[in-house]
Amino acid sequence: MGFTDPALLQAPAHGMSWSTEMGRTSSFDIGSLPVELKNEILSHLDLESLISASHVNRHFRQILATNWATILMPILQRDFSPVQSLLRVFDVCFGKLSSALDELHDGDVLFGGRLLCAGKSDPTGLAKTGAGQGWSTQLSSSDGLAVFKVCLAVKKWELEFQRLRFFYHPEHSRCLVDHELERLRHGLYVWWRFARYFHGGFRFGEGFEDQAQFWLRTSDNSPDVRCNFVRQFSTTQLHEICDMWETIRSAVGREVCPSIVTVREQSDNTLSRAEAARIGWGDPIENDQILGTILKLRPEDILHLLTFRHRYATKASLVEFIRLKNPWIENSVETFSRSLMTVICERERILERERGSNALARGLYFPPSFPARYGGIVNYEEPEVEQLRDKFSQDAGKGTHYYIDDEFAPTRYIKWTVPPGLLVASS
Repeated sequence: MGFTDPALLQAPAHGMSWSTEMGRTSSFDIGSLPVELKNEILSHLDLESLISASHVNRHFRQILATNWATILMPILQRDFSPVQSLLRVFDVCFGKLSSALDELHDGDVLFGGRLLCAGKSDPTGLAKTGAGQGWSTQLSSSDGLAVFKVCLAVKKWELEFQRLRFFYHPEHSRCLVDHELERLRHGLYVWWRFARYFHGGFRFGEGFEDQAQFWLRTSDNSPDVRCNFVRQFSTTQLHEICDMWETIRSAVGREVCPSIVTVREQSDNTLSRAEAARIGWGDPIENDQILGTILKLRPEDILHLLTFRHRYATKASLVEFIRLKNPWIENSVETFSRSLMTVICERERILERERGSNALARGLYFPPSFPARYGGIVNYEEPEVEQLRDKFSQDAGKGTHYYIDDEFAPTRYIKWTVPPGLLVASS
């Protein structure tokens, strides 16, 4: 009897036996199987089931600890594609970067001793030659818990995003299909890397601990460095990332830190301004600054706020949580939004130069996505618009790029001109 036989699949999860066609009972001991078959069985579980199996069975836990790379890699390839982008998140989390200026260079990623992602300089030629090359990221069993946390956060985002994406069109709510989920995961991986590099989650190498706050207000806030990171992606990918980002930004502004105006609108103007100010986070302009500051948190922290906002009864308790997660979050403003829009506008200007000034009006470019019910992560309704994804999927690296030659050249300028973030409203 094979392991895909229906009789085996119907065996009770808590038992070690099943009934045969002749009415006899046959015993089955998974511990007697060769280790290769045990690895194969575990690699076909989803991630949560694998974690549960390791929690309830000491034998499974030992197998996972010994053969974790062999078991986990098929799960990542099946459920967390594009896996190369996911491995780059691990490269950031566990790598040996020495400064935020290394963000355009990828190191080798070794998974359980196997080279799964070869390091390379930025393929688009946007990075400064020779900077930050030669490191490798070795993911060992001791990093397994952190890998699980990242992957579980991705799965939770997949569930939460579906609610947020169709918030303004509840009649069109649906589950995202597989290729839409893959677009979402790619956007999450890019956001994860950007948050680590530029928004205070950067993991400094040896000798940089005392300079961490200095770095946060200097080179990693240089606009050209941030935009060069974004230019690594094609126009199609940028529109998908932008759709994800605008969806999340809208949700945080609505559910985590609404403005006074939003609070009054939600109450049908039954609240006075003073009453709304106790709940809201400033007037629209000030609220936009606060929203940007909160969005500097890493994806798993933003997900926590959207899921458990009710746990923070006061604004002070929420501010305390945010500062605990990122003590320097108010040192500078959120930069992901502007970097995305800068590069997208560059691509639009390139298209107009190549196809004429009315190229956008003639439908040769992507229409707006969120809050529309189609576009970005979600499939477009018109097949001819959907075909634009293939058309604009090969232009990674295009744009007016510039990379600073001397990493300390803008220090004096940036240190005094980067505006601080804002968490507490004045009104």
